[in-house]
Amino acid sequence: MINLIKKFGKFIIDSGYQAIVLYRISHFFWIRNFKLIARIITRISIMINSIEISPGANLGNNVIISHGIGTVIGINSVIGDNVLIRQNVTIGQKGNSHLLHDEYPTIENNVSIGAGTVILGKVNVGENVIIGANSVVTKDVPNNSVIAGVPFKIIKNI
Repeated sequence: MINLIKKFGKFIIDSGYQAIVLYRISHFFWIRNFKLIARIITRISIMINSIEISPGANLGNNVIISHGIGTVIGINSVIGDNVLIRQNVTIGQKGNSHLLHDEYPTIENNVSIGAGTVILGKVNVGENVIIGANSVVTKDVPNNSVIAGVPFKIIKNI
């Protein structure tokens, strides 16, 4: 019972946690082909916390959005387990064509994404990656890397 009270309290005060919970509910409806309900829940989430996570995105376990205002995660983006996403991050397709449904990023496990980062197109961000703030990622990132910049450069291997 105490754990439930703590989770409810976190839901009330943590906009990133709130966005993840509402995403999980909308995704539940999305995969069962109740797309309108899923989109309504997503719109409510956007109005409440200014974080847009498409119900068609696929988020793993323990995805954390920290100070997430302005964060957008596109419809076919795939995000692995233990990923930290900071504020004003965009994860989506290049361009605006709705015909490119497979042109979304895949972010593997244990990734930390800095504030203001943009990850676009059919790119793979490997496991155990740290992405510096305001980086632009439009090509694959190898496992065990620290990257930063516009366009990104590998700062070091870890």
